[in-house]
Amino acid sequence: MGRPGLNRAAVVAAAGDIVDREGFGNLTMAGLAKRLGVALPSLYTHVRSLEHLRRELALVVTEELSRRMGEAIQGRAGRDAVFALAGAYRDYVLRCPGRYAMAMAAQPAPSEDDARYRDAALKCAGVVYSAVRGYGVAEPALTDAARFLRAALHGFVSIETQGGFTLSQNLSPAFDALMAGVDRALASWPRP
Repeated sequence: MGRPGLNRAAVVAAAGDIVDREGFGNLTMAGLAKRLGVALPSLYTHVRSLEHLRRELALVVTEELSRRMGEAIQGRAGRDAVFALAGAYRDYVLRCPGRYAMAMAAQPAPSEDDARYRDAALKCAGVVYSAVRGYGVAEPALTDAARFLRAALHGFVSIETQGGFTLSQNLSPAFDALMAGVDRALASWPRP
């Protein structure tokens, strides 16, 4: 028998807590059931499999990241929007490193037909495009510029959360320097 009040959102949130504390490689259905205080079969009324759970978590992360970045750039343009977006992105990843890592690992293949995930990913990309448009960049250059921004952000936060910056110093100045470089690059991005 399932625990009263347990639903898919609660299962996914508990999985997120586990991956943030223990790393996404340590998420198992048995461990999740134990954490929730339910029998393992009870989980399968909410998620079909571990892979399904990972995809649901990737969806939630994409939606949360999109919302936070969108709120951060509200009423801003150009450099201000990109810096606000970058700050929201980094803050989210530092607060939820396991969720972020799982979301990056569990993204559905482009050929898979998952409309909810596709819509969330498009909305998230739309926020990034919106920030980059403030530099006067338009298609076809807009997609490359947005990819450039995402790669810079993902690269930095991934190295940071994995402990790849081994010198013991505050990383915020390095992040600010990265963003200053991104700002210069976007300001001089080749126009079609």
